[in-house]
Amino acid sequence: MIGIFIEPNKELKTYINKWKKKINKKFIKTKLISHPPHSTIYYANLIKDKDILKVLETTLKTINSFKIIVNKTLIFYDDKLTGGDTMCLSISKNNKLSQIQKKIAENLKFFIKKNSNKNTKLNNKVLLTSLTKYGYPFVGDHWLPHFTIGSIKNKRNSSEFHQFMEEKVKFANNVDYISAWKINGNKHVLIKRFKLKN
Repeated sequence: MIGIFIEPNKELKTYINKWKKKINKKFIKTKLISHPPHSTIYYANLIKDKDILKVLETTLKTINSFKIIVNKTLIFYDDKLTGGDTMCLSISKNNKLSQIQKKIAENLKFFIKKNSNKNTKLNNKVLLTSLTKYGYPFVGDHWLPHFTIGSIKNKRNSSEFHQFMEEKVKFANNVDYISAWKINGNKHVLIKRFKLKN
């Protein structure tokens, strides 16, 4: 699997890691906690091909660096992908980010491995359409960009869960590069960072 990510700046990364540690220490069954702090733009089962990096480089070298704002906590209750409640930091709606996602997904859809999505359990038409076309169910207006903390099960009444929901957050994050990662289960290996135009 290949993931295309935005990485947080130092201040935001510190905040995300603080919460990852807090949740990991408190709860035994957590998912996504070990993943490096990031916001997923695109994630798909792509053919291992050097051309992917060339296409990404060509796609991203025309894009100017930009700013995102993280301004609230977000919970994906009963997350279909994890089976738990996924704690996130929401990125404010950003047309530039949506355009970048669409451009990346359009340019990489030709590298999707055949039959890689046949075992999907999705029963949502919008998600299935996106998955079929792009190899990733969250391409389009229904995408909610975010930085994930972790996913926990049956802990909605915990003080940590409530504290997280009530946190007031405000981070401005310059996006100067976008990175490509090879992902195998919980293991994430950086392939390359693509610098955006200044």
